[in-house]
Amino acid sequence: GEQSQRASLIKGEQESISRTSMGAREQLTWYTPLRKIWEIIGVPIWLTMRLLYHIRFNWLMKFFGLCGFAAFLSPAFLRIAWFYYTDRRVKRNLQYGSAPRNRLDLYLPPGCAFDMERTEAAVRAADAETDAGRDPAPRERHENGGSGGGRPVIVFVTGGMWIIGYKAWGALLAQSLMKQGFIVASLDYRNFPQGTVGEMIQDVGCGIGWVVKRAVALGGDPRRIVVVGQSAGAHLSATAILRQAEWELSGYGLASAWSPSSLAGFVGVSGVYSPDDQSLVDHFHRRGLHREVFHSIMEAGYSGARAEEALPRASPCAILRDQAGVPGLISRQPPVLLCHGSADTSAPPSESAKFAAALRVAGVAEVTEKYYPGKTHTDPFVTDPILGGHDALLEDIVAFVRKGERALKLPALPRLLPKLLVDIARTMVPF
Repeated sequence: GEQSQRASLIKGEQESISRTSMGAREQLTWYTPLRKIWEIIGVPIWLTMRLLYHIRFNWLMKFFGLCGFAAFLSPAFLRIAWFYYTDRRVKRNLQYGSAPRNRLDLYLPPGCAFDMERTEAAVRAADAETDAGRDPAPRERHENGGSGGGRPVIVFVTGGMWIIGYKAWGALLAQSLMKQGFIVASLDYRNFPQGTVGEMIQDVGCGIGWVVKRAVALGGDPRRIVVVGQSAGAHLSATAILRQAEWELSGYGLASAWSPSSLAGFVGVSGVYSPDDQSLVDHFHRRGLHREVFHSIMEAGYSGARAEEALPRASPCAILRDQAGVPGLISRQPPVLLCHGSADTSAPPSESAKFAAALRVAGVAEVTEKYYPGKTHTDPFVTDPILGGHDALLEDIVAFVRKGERALKLPALPRLLPKLLVDIARTMVPF
């Protein structure tokens, strides 16, 4: 009697679990499409409503200016979009992390390929060898045709005032680098108000780690991985690299993902590096990125009440001052190239000069500065490549990545638009 009572009890529990599991599956069939609808429609509307709270009148003027800029350059943008959406060498929307917008695009030159299963299998094999105390690099380099067989790898982090960044903004530069035989990974990250600066830095660091771990499987050279950040992307990637060195030295949870010392370099294009400088905050305020918005992005509170504490945390220059006396931190930093237009009124070129000085004072051995006379914030990255000819930014990046190799003169880029349209567009750009 006792055994049959126990068996009856077990059977009842199994039926209860089965009903619960069935109910969960039924709930999941409803939940999944509703979540998709929310991600596609609900999230953009919710974020737009949050952003409207911060909008001022001159933002509308800048928006109209941006529309005019895009309209005059639209024939070129349409050609770039056609390449982006139709070229099979572009692998779009690959997930590199679990947070929203943790996606990247891969641009693969001839001879390189991406297969998710094979790539992840190679990563697991490398992790197993690392856990066993063996260095997987010699075997990987042998499999890719010797020490010089891999392609240079660029991790590109786009700008957009920390608000309108999108990975496709890097398509024009990525296409040019791909033609030079480079593998390019263009990262997305959470924009404000979906995320604040700490979450953006975390996303960028996670994306860099994803690429570093898969560089060999993609056909890349693990010794020639360079991070390129533009505008706000330069700020985020510089901060992510500096913070990663701290986490690696302290054994923090993200330390095992990648090491700054494994990078061949960092290139900052038209970046800002001292958000804790009040003169920069005032400059942004005059240009339309109001103090309240900037403080909110930088986790200083809408009123700026926490600015003294929060802004230095997100300032590469301040971080370098803190790291200068800590053994083992600065030695992890890669070589740095800073590029800036001398006529940039959005991100002052003094920001690159200030960051270069801070790097040298801290003890970073290799720091190079390039200033382009008469060039604005968007010229090196957008209008100059559209005009065609010899692209100074592209040539400087390629030379920086290929340093030590025989210098090659790059072919002139094709002109995508008449100069008259580009000149008109330049008068409208709000950046």
